[in-house]
Amino acid sequence: MHYYTLIALALLFAANPLFSQDSRVLIIGLDGLRSDCLDAADTPALDELIENGVFSPDALNNDITYSGPGWSAMVCGAWSDAHGVTNNDFTGSNYAAYPSFLGRLESINPELNTYSICHWSPINDYIQGDIVDESINAEGDQAVADAATAILEGGDPHAMFLHFDNVDLAGHSNGFSPNVPAYLEAIETVDNHVAEVVSALTNRPNYAQENWLILTSTDHGGIGYGHGGESIDEQIIFFSASGLSVVPQLVVKDTLEIQPPPENCVEPGAAELLFEGNGDAVHITENPLLSLGTEQNFTIEVRIRTEATADVAIVGNKDWDSGFNPGFVFSFEYPNGPAWKVNVGDGENRADVDGAAGISDGQWHTLSCSFDRDGTMRLYTDGIFSAEEDISGIGNLDVGEGWFFGSDIDGGYSYTGAIAEVRFWHGILDDATILDWHCSALNEAHPAWEALQGHWQLTEGAGTNINSTANTELLGTANGTLWQVPESLIVFDYSNTPRIVDVAVTALDHMCVTIDPDWNLAGISWVDGCNSADVFDGDRCFIDARIFPNPGSESFHITGITPGADVEVYHPNGKCIHKTRPGATSGHIAPGSSEPGMYLIRVVDGERHRTLRWIHQD
Repeated sequence: MHYYTLIALALLFAANPLFSQDSRVLIIGLDGLRSDCLDAADTPALDELIENGVFSPDALNNDITYSGPGWSAMVCGAWSDAHGVTNNDFTGSNYAAYPSFLGRLESINPELNTYSICHWSPINDYIQGDIVDESINAEGDQAVADAATAILEGGDPHAMFLHFDNVDLAGHSNGFSPNVPAYLEAIETVDNHVAEVVSALTNRPNYAQENWLILTSTDHGGIGYGHGGESIDEQIIFFSASGLSVVPQLVVKDTLEIQPPPENCVEPGAAELLFEGNGDAVHITENPLLSLGTEQNFTIEVRIRTEATADVAIVGNKDWDSGFNPGFVFSFEYPNGPAWKVNVGDGENRADVDGAAGISDGQWHTLSCSFDRDGTMRLYTDGIFSAEEDISGIGNLDVGEGWFFGSDIDGGYSYTGAIAEVRFWHGILDDATILDWHCSALNEAHPAWEALQGHWQLTEGAGTNINSTANTELLGTANGTLWQVPESLIVFDYSNTPRIVDVAVTALDHMCVTIDPDWNLAGISWVDGCNSADVFDGDRCFIDARIFPNPGSESFHITGITPGADVEVYHPNGKCIHKTRPGATSGHIAPGSSEPGMYLIRVVDGERHRTLRWIHQD
């Protein structure tokens, strides 16, 4: 789906005698359809609705991401603390105070013909109840489409709610992901059902005079094989509002790129290598440069970010089933933390020493240990000396299997968290050097620069090859790990995007129902309905800015801004190329660039802000 390239913004909708007060609404609910997966699937019917209406791939259900609370929020226009539903058994519901939008329509005008057709029967059994003229619990998605089509072709509906469930079922069975073919296939199948329903709607003899609004959304996203949590993959949904009276608009989250100071020694923008257990590891291939023998003095440093305290192998070259086994390992105090530890063994003897506690806090920490083979091993936590232990009686530390980060040499004792900046030195680093350099990038100014044998930064950002900047033949391979750029470096602001509670309020506004403040609805309307009062919630920092023509060439008009607001234009390469302050509620902007592509238009009004997309075409 390529909705970015086909958006055409029109002038704001003005009064038109073509559209009477006989407004009608159809809500299509697609259970568990992740927004990014909608983009990945082939969905021509949904694409057409999206391209001809208000659309946001960045809408949110930022409450409880189970179906009971989600569908209650959508059809009632209120959050769980109001409608009372917090799970799928619907206990504690308060639909008397917060009825569905169909119930409000029926109470205001009982002559309206209302329908609710659902694959997941609890929506009708608990939320809609007997307040609608006809509620149908269908046996499957096709049955939902068939029932809706029959009513649209042969009846006189004013408001309809449809629920399709198979996408959510496919997610639970196969995974909620754009990389799961069975999940995408379910999305494409439900798109066929949407096509059937929309065709029946648009082919109604009086369709042009009935002023239909088609709202399409979902109750939650998903992660892995489920949902119900607070991750963005579970909260993010899509929102679409289309109809003959709707001005097309794309509404996306704001993207704020920030450059914070280094966080706990890690430079901003650096990729992180994440270890998620189950044998995830980096294997540094066996090489004579890794030899420790019986006499080699050495120092090892590593940075970790974890919340785990289990008996894991962070960095080492041994089988960690026994501390007597030959080799060394950085781990946690057995059987669990809070302190980290180092163990060495030679097959007959072992030595152990505990470092400082408090490193399992989700922040970056540097762990260092120097090994004086005739004396002690000394541990340092974030550059500060922690403890020492005699290792003069420990013999050969070589195993011949290479080194491992994130597990022992047999793939056991798996670590969860991030690992970075593994340094291997010949010789003993003194206390001052360890303190001065534990949080600094290495360079030739380091007093022991010539003694550096291996330096694995673990910042490649992609692929499985792990390189050493010192002695480049000390190559490693990542297995099962995951690269990630920390989200803290890119802040996504959803202040201006729709919420799931907006669906009901938008439907009511379109149906010319006056939104009574005493209803305490949490949503806002995204169409130009009949409410004369401003239904926008100020807490969302809403800026109702729009640009047209879009796509366009050379210049565009922007409306819906406040006098004095700043308008910034960003080139597709990310560079800000134009800043202006129109001084009025609208303005004509000529960015001064002839290059086609996607431009970001950022509007800033004090603490309020909004980012729009403009397609510059030839």
